[in-house]
Amino acid sequence: MAAGEEIRLERLTDLPDRAMAVAALEEIFFASTTRTEFASAADRAAFLATWTGWFVEDAPRDIWMAVAADGRIVGYLTGCKDSAGSAELARRIPKYEVFADHFAAYPAHFHINVRPGWREHGLGRRLLDRFTEDCRADGLAGVHLVTAVFARNVEFYRRAGFTDACQRGPLLFLGRRLC
Repeated sequence: MAAGEEIRLERLTDLPDRAMAVAALEEIFFASTTRTEFASAADRAAFLATWTGWFVEDAPRDIWMAVAADGRIVGYLTGCKDSAGSAELARRIPKYEVFADHFAAYPAHFHINVRPGWREHGLGRRLLDRFTEDCRADGLAGVHLVTAVFARNVEFYRRAGFTDACQRGPLLFLGRRLC
């Protein structure tokens, strides 16, 4: 990322070429995931569908894209503003229900990924802040995420105000109150 390069945040639904944006999301997703090997192309596609499919299909307005000046998508946030009401997510995402008892206080959740080479420049925080602004404007009480207990992103989220924590096995729930 060039110093001072302009990055704009756009909803997926506002981008002129949605197919290109979803392809960029897929590319960034696979550049960011810790899973690198798949038995087949179908296995790879199923993995992507598990973690991003619902958001693209059912909540595209809650997907924020970080777009560089040249139009290249360099990061994204997929969001869900009603974790308790998203039965399809509970069906798709493994262990989704582990923290369901916290969904009333923190109804929204999200996933952020930034393209390698564009990390450590504040894009993740900008995406997060934009999504939480939307959630606050909608009157939501809080947002949450689930990560691994020892993941390197834990400190990032703590600095971003995610102070309410609950650990269950290797998973860590981090919540941030909005009102």
